[in-house]
Amino acid sequence: MTLLLVITNDVERNASRGLLLLRGHTATARTSPLPDLPEELIMEILLRLPARTLVSLRSVCTSWRNLISSPDFTRKHLRRSCLRDPSLTPLRIACYNSLPFRGDGVRYDSIGVVSVQSIIDNPSKPTKVDYFSGQHYYRIVGSCHGLLCFFDEHDYQNTHGILWNPCTGFTFQSPQISGQAFSSGFGYDHLSDSYKLFGIIRKKGPSGVEYSTRIYTFGSTSSWRRIDDSPFGLLGIPTNHFCMAEKGVFFGSSRACTINWIVNHVVLYFDLGKETLAHFTLPDTDSSDYLWIQCKKLCVLRNCLSVCYGYLRTQHSIVWQMKEYGDAQSWTKLAMISFHGLISPLQPLYISETDVLLAVFPSCRIVLCNLNDGSVDFPVIDYGVENNPYLSQSIYSRVAYIYHESLVSPNGLQSNSSKMLLRFIKPKPNLIVS
Repeated sequence: MTLLLVITNDVERNASRGLLLLRGHTATARTSPLPDLPEELIMEILLRLPARTLVSLRSVCTSWRNLISSPDFTRKHLRRSCLRDPSLTPLRIACYNSLPFRGDGVRYDSIGVVSVQSIIDNPSKPTKVDYFSGQHYYRIVGSCHGLLCFFDEHDYQNTHGILWNPCTGFTFQSPQISGQAFSSGFGYDHLSDSYKLFGIIRKKGPSGVEYSTRIYTFGSTSSWRRIDDSPFGLLGIPTNHFCMAEKGVFFGSSRACTINWIVNHVVLYFDLGKETLAHFTLPDTDSSDYLWIQCKKLCVLRNCLSVCYGYLRTQHSIVWQMKEYGDAQSWTKLAMISFHGLISPLQPLYISETDVLLAVFPSCRIVLCNLNDGSVDFPVIDYGVENNPYLSQSIYSRVAYIYHESLVSPNGLQSNSSKMLLRFIKPKPNLIVS
């Protein structure tokens, strides 16, 4: 075990410098030749390395690339990071920036990616944002296991789903479907070991606007499937009075994997395994304060479905956690956060081990709320706007999602999207990074 740890530390430390310790390589003056390790031990060593390091190590040799890219290795690495060592798949925030059309009619949208650990560990030191940009309208649907899911609706009449793993560069595009997504969600079905995209598709028909509920399971031969369940019939609410969040929140556990939306006064959820819709109630609120609730935002905090109420009159937010998923009696008040002069809806994303709540405003301004002493801090973010031609103009909207860096690609699929135009934006040479 001691030898294993030494080799693991050496590989991780030297990988960034290109000093890879490979079997059969000639020893240098500073390193001794490694013994001829069995494949099982090599896998155990590699499983202890972060996802980003493993992406680099795929170029070492063919056997390592095949091993690291295999579905079995990917699943084991994801399981290890979830159960033992979260540092293997570091947390990132992906912020989607929607930009106006340019004079030539081309729209340039971008996605900024920033490290959660950097923000929490040293909020006063500027944390740099990495940007990816494209010429399509990639609307983020959700995130799960390191995958970001989008709807590409650039022509406003047809759409298709796209998966993107920012860590590995993997992309996969679904077949096109006619219409636009009225509401959507993305998540993992633990029963079938598959990733599914949910959409209520709206399009014009012979008798007016028509709605249909569709599912796409990401796979090499998959197609859009219609399901019978409809949220309109389930809740008995006419479509013209139906207030449903545009994007659902994925919740996953060993018992259930669901996509959740707030609809009027309940949580509507779609069971990804059973492919059925159901609902449960939100936390009770004081009737005198109900009309002052500015917004309700769903999220997942510490593996519990949570909801944040923003109150206009008292300028504060209350975060509730559902201790037992699906049991409306288990809603428990987690925190009350005051924001004097800041009335914008708060979207919680993450709670650290030291009880620091990380949240964002609609502008994607990040805030840290210490749940122990009630203090609030606004970390310094280096957006690099002055050196970024894509962000030197006004922004229509921003949406933030949190995700883990991972090696995941559904069922070992190969990238198939030649139209995925998101590209890393390299900073200008005169950009100074502190």
